[in-house]
Amino acid sequence: MLICPQCEFENPESNRFCQSCGVSLTHKVCCQCEANIPIQAKICNSCGADNHTVLWAIISQTKTLQPNLHNLQPQLAQVGNDINHQSALEISSLADLFAHSQSKTTPALQIQTDNQHTYNRYAIKTEPSSAKLLSNTDHNFPYSFIESQVIDQYPLHKSHLATLQKQQMDLFTELSQDLNDSYLAVTEYWNLIGLPTHALPYLILERYTPTIPRIYDAWQQQDQGVVLLPDRSQWQLVTELWSQQKLALSQIVWFFDEMAKLWQPLQRTRCVASLLIPENLRIDEDQAFCLQQLYMDKDEIPSLQDLAQTWQLCLAEAHLEQIEQLNLLLNKMLTGEIIEVEQLRLELHNLGFDETEVEFLETNEPHLPNTTLSNTTPTEPTMTESESQAIAAQAKNFFAETDDDMMYSSELEEQATAMISMHLKDITDACCTNIGVQRDHNEDFFGVRTTVERIENNTEKNLSARGLYIVCDGMGGHAAGEVASAMAVESLQKYFQTHWRSELPSHDIIESGVLQANQTLYQTNIENLRSGSGRMGTTLVMALLQDTQMAIAHVGDSRIYRLSRKQGLEQLTLDHEVGQREINRGVEPEIAYARPDAYQLTQALGPRENSGIRPEIQFLDITEDCLILLCSDGLSDNDFIEENWSQHLEPLISSQANLQDGLFKLVDLANEHNGHDNITAVLLRIKLKPDF
Repeated sequence: MLICPQCEFENPESNRFCQSCGVSLTHKVCCQCEANIPIQAKICNSCGADNHTVLWAIISQTKTLQPNLHNLQPQLAQVGNDINHQSALEISSLADLFAHSQSKTTPALQIQTDNQHTYNRYAIKTEPSSAKLLSNTDHNFPYSFIESQVIDQYPLHKSHLATLQKQQMDLFTELSQDLNDSYLAVTEYWNLIGLPTHALPYLILERYTPTIPRIYDAWQQQDQGVVLLPDRSQWQLVTELWSQQKLALSQIVWFFDEMAKLWQPLQRTRCVASLLIPENLRIDEDQAFCLQQLYMDKDEIPSLQDLAQTWQLCLAEAHLEQIEQLNLLLNKMLTGEIIEVEQLRLELHNLGFDETEVEFLETNEPHLPNTTLSNTTPTEPTMTESESQAIAAQAKNFFAETDDDMMYSSELEEQATAMISMHLKDITDACCTNIGVQRDHNEDFFGVRTTVERIENNTEKNLSARGLYIVCDGMGGHAAGEVASAMAVESLQKYFQTHWRSELPSHDIIESGVLQANQTLYQTNIENLRSGSGRMGTTLVMALLQDTQMAIAHVGDSRIYRLSRKQGLEQLTLDHEVGQREINRGVEPEIAYARPDAYQLTQALGPRENSGIRPEIQFLDITEDCLILLCSDGLSDNDFIEENWSQHLEPLISSQANLQDGLFKLVDLANEHNGHDNITAVLLRIKLKPDF
């Protein structure tokens, strides 16, 4: 089967185009010059840019024999006589190493795979050498590892891991929910299924993506296991960033705290060593902390003393070892005065900030307790011993993390996290409107106004932004729909030109603007003697952004979504329609939407006077990189966003992704799946940076 790179539909091998979305399965667009090139092309014939999928291979071998490259040579490559003329060894036949061997599987767990391209799918890009052998002097540790860059020559084919996950869905779900090292007791079972032991931590810790890389493919062949990851070997090292830039103490503290957040999940999965190798500590294009890969611990579990030694090495390499405050902290870790990660994180925050400057971020979950730390000022009286103990206990609870509420959890955020305030780093917007495949005119209308001010000097770069984003879906006979949607957008844009001053408008100001737009449409209906279904009207979704603060307002069934790597997809608005109204009254969703009038709007701008309109207004703080999507129901109908966000929206969070192209592709796909209505969307990408 061929997996479509756009919609992930499984196509027959003979297909030249995806039968779901129409994307070519034989050609792709060059990442540099955008020329059409064969899907398997590694280099663009037009501009010479690399266009292949490069992966990082981690190959394990049990220590039944002392591993060396000469013993593995037949499995790694068949080297020709011209090896000395190749700067980067590239092998076309990897049958022994990269075949999905069935010899170890049991009949009940037989994995059905398409082996037509299995043997030649992956080619080694760089020859492994003795330097790539991971150091391991512990004779009790049963594995040795070799690393290498690998090219996926058939990226459209379904991977062995994806096939296995589909066939053993319940088993993988259970694995991902157990954040502990119990998998080590059943590694032989997983090996029989077809997965190597060192693949399991990636699956367990998948909720921590992208800090921990998402596994690309994996398989077990007799005493060897292969794990393929996105190649991060060329990403900048943390120590390189520290060496190149003049850093404030708070910046270093922030990086240390990002590492400390991972201590408990890595400790529970026996992968703490991942934080103890300076070459493994990387940053992405947005200068966010990431790990290149995971390293499994040996029998002796690392301690915070080991982490302190690693931090010492990093500071020395970056020539930052003379910072007195950090040396005092590291000394506490080395002498055993700090032995718990919660205590370490509290020390880090006390070190990085004056206590009065620490900000606390409360969860949006209603059932979590609201816990905050008490701040003290020099003018306050000295605390009693009992008060000190109470605050210390509260601080311990403040940083406590469980399996369900640790950082990057898909279910909950930390109950409250002391963190550096975030500033706007960049904002990008994209817009698209489409008539759809069944309509003869477009009744949608959108409006975008973004003002960005950049302030830069020798030591800092700051950005301030203000944006007004509107999507309206009009309705009414005789071309009235497009008139209503355009009038609403124009009215709101004019209103906020005069009513949006230095700060984000208040609830009352926003509500007045929406009501004014409604009154304008309503009065037009009255003047033109429109009545009943003949009255023109429109839905409304609107977002107002000022730096890292946002207000949203909506009337009708157009929607606003927020998407972030930590929280996933969130629908921020609830449709103003009969079905949702009944659900709000306690009716079961199946019963509410079984009504014939379930999708009839309960609110819209234009048909009623202001007393019949209640716009919903919310205020949000932007605390992490995210996408904000405003769209008409032509895009959101039939759960289209909910079913396609992970493949088509989440990748657009990256600064390297083309936001406008991504939105065009999303709308094209929606026309394939829906297409019954006009489709309009405004997409914002908001990137943040710590305020140092």
